[in-house]
Amino acid sequence: MVPGVFFLALGLRLWGINFGLPALYRPDEDVTVGRAMGILHGTLDPHFADWPHLYFYLAAAWLAPFRLVGLVADQASAYLGVRVLDALLGSLTVLVVFQFGRHAYGWLAGFLAAATLAVAFLHVRDSHFAMLDIPLALAITAGLYVAYRTIFLSGRRPLLLNGVSLGIATSLKYNGAILFLAMAAAQWLRTRADHSPLIRAALRLGGIGVIGVATLAITSPFLVLDPGLTQHGLGYIVQHLGTATAPAIGWVELAAGLWFGIDPVLVLMGAIGVAYGAWRRQPADWILLGFLLPYYLLIGSGGSVFFRYADPMIPPLLLLGGRALADLVRNAGNPTTRNVVLAGVIVLLLTPPLVHDARFDLLIQKADTRTLAYEWLAQHVRTGAGAAIPYLAGPAHDQAMVEGGEHSHGAQDPYVASFLDGRLETQYPIRELSSNDFQLTSLDSFRQQDIRYLVVAYERPGTGCRPDSSLERALLAEGPPLASFSPTAGCPASVFDPIDSYYVPLAGYGGWIRPGPHIRIYRLRD
Repeated sequence: MVPGVFFLALGLRLWGINFGLPALYRPDEDVTVGRAMGILHGTLDPHFADWPHLYFYLAAAWLAPFRLVGLVADQASAYLGVRVLDALLGSLTVLVVFQFGRHAYGWLAGFLAAATLAVAFLHVRDSHFAMLDIPLALAITAGLYVAYRTIFLSGRRPLLLNGVSLGIATSLKYNGAILFLAMAAAQWLRTRADHSPLIRAALRLGGIGVIGVATLAITSPFLVLDPGLTQHGLGYIVQHLGTATAPAIGWVELAAGLWFGIDPVLVLMGAIGVAYGAWRRQPADWILLGFLLPYYLLIGSGGSVFFRYADPMIPPLLLLGGRALADLVRNAGNPTTRNVVLAGVIVLLLTPPLVHDARFDLLIQKADTRTLAYEWLAQHVRTGAGAAIPYLAGPAHDQAMVEGGEHSHGAQDPYVASFLDGRLETQYPIRELSSNDFQLTSLDSFRQQDIRYLVVAYERPGTGCRPDSSLERALLAEGPPLASFSPTAGCPASVFDPIDSYYVPLAGYGGWIRPGPHIRIYRLRD
């Protein structure tokens, strides 16, 4: 049964994984894949410290053999290659969850946790992306398992295993360091069990911390070699979390991400598991809660929290929930009753997220509105005629935008800097349509720059179904759009992460025809 769960997880994560290509429509993939490909081209220093660097090197190592045999030959194949790596790592997390649950709570608890993680929508969705959140979730889940399995082991090996696990998680994303608190809970449990003084636990934790820092330095060496850039990256993270760009504080955003991201039935399962774990307080409960609660409190205190920041919470949450439901089934009476209850639990838990997964995977395979707009522009814009196009919500960028470096995240190498969202356009020059441009009431500045076409698309997901800016009202005063590309029939109320420029809803698929933002193309009068 467990191999079947793994292949279900892998199938859901690979389904539609080539979405958008050869264009790039998932922000931040350009950073991950661009740096990985840069490493293969000899640029070992990522010149970027908003994230640590381990996954850049892992992705490069993964792509290297495929590049040697010609399967990775351009940007699109590189994006696809790293997306497949993320899908595999997301599916491997299902197996780690099963092993953790089996050893800590019994086979049934492990199976229920693994089966629900296999279909949990936010984890499935983010496993389609060449990004860091799913590798981080795997590293944290493995680190929690290591902390549990080594509680009562003596010698240096447990310290080494915990320290390396901590360092790897932190070297994927800085918030992986919160894993240390779960390891502290494990060491406190050990101190209680063997009646040793707290100073011994403190010394063991100090050893784990030292090994973790050393692992971080070894796997992300340019964080040490370029301390100025590292300080800048950490400062950006503090500023990012401290700036209120999301509609609500991070605690609300994380809760919303889970509610719409893994569906209410799995949220309820996890909440019951947390309460049950707090009551039972077995060793694995302390370790899982020792990560979950601090992570939620610390990350949730930020003002700019993406829904995907909830990814590392999903495996421990479902582990606790799987254990609670396994105990419920065991106490359901005679074997016949237990089997009926188990079957009902499985159907209840898996059906809503499976439907959610299928609707997403079917939708992302359709042609994106930006692809349709790109093709229209290629057919109708004469060579040399200028076009104004927004960056993330638009279909294209030109070489001048690559050379300007504004969206290259500090890349120093021209090849690495060429990894941008959208698609490179060489037929006509592009002026980036900025957020300030949307406030304009006059079109004179566009005419002065010989801009003939304006592509209107709004960066905030879920907006733009109707004209919603001073600029577009000025354009409408000159005439209707030449072409419109809508992802929906009508203007459905759907759920998006409001600060993540990814134009596929998290929930609410009614009326959706294709992915992408609403796009309208106007031509200026001569």
